Amino acid sequence: MDKEQMLKEIEDKLNVVNKGLFQPDDFDETSMEEIEEIHQMVISRPQITAVEQSAIIQEISKLRK
Repeated sequence: MDKEQMLKEIEDKLNVVNKGLFQPDDFDETSMEEIEEIHQMVISRPQITAVEQSAIIQEISKLRK
């Protein structure tokens, strides 16, 4: 799965209001492993609390260029 698809699925699962918050061009290829790990965790969870959502968004934001 490519970076763009993973970021879109994370946005959708977290119900991010600001669509396009995670633009694929904002992330280096070096952050792919972490994005994949976050994607797997988010997709595997049936529910994500507001606190977890905030923490996940912060972690992804740290990976930006």
